[in-house]
Amino acid sequence: MLKTIKRFGYPLLCVALWLSVVFISGCEKDQAWKNGARAPQISVLDLKDGTVKLSDFKGKVIVLRFWATGCKECVSGMPLLDGYRKKYSEKDLAVLGINIGGSKELVEAFAKGLKISFPVLLDPAMMASKKYLIRSVPTTCFIDRNGIAKQVIAGEIPQQVFDGIVGKLL
Repeated sequence: MLKTIKRFGYPLLCVALWLSVVFISGCEKDQAWKNGARAPQISVLDLKDGTVKLSDFKGKVIVLRFWATGCKECVSGMPLLDGYRKKYSEKDLAVLGINIGGSKELVEAFAKGLKISFPVLLDPAMMASKKYLIRSVPTTCFIDRNGIAKQVIAGEIPQQVFDGIVGKLL
């Protein structure tokens, strides 16, 4: 009997631990971006080390711009995006620039240099970008007032396209 426990005890213990981890982690599986579904909840840092959650903007149309400091198109597009935001400043539109992988110091310097007025947020571990299935930058995600994922556009967005999408959501 003791030989049987020694022989099968360790493998059974390993299997039991593995199953526990699988069941526990499966209880709260991360949601990924899917058009028409609830937008994935994210929590990122602002430049003052405060936590910003997507749920902080409940009831607003949300535009998430994922960008990187090493991306010329991203950097040149930030003032354009700021202009779009200013155009809709009287409406419930939240524009958030989420930097992927950059250091706080570098991102802060870029934000100051660009003189943009929307929140610039940090995703150093790329957790938010993974949930939003970001494969290239810049990528912009549009979320309606009910938190439903509506559209994703990779690359820069012309004013007319931005106006069309946001106009439908507002």
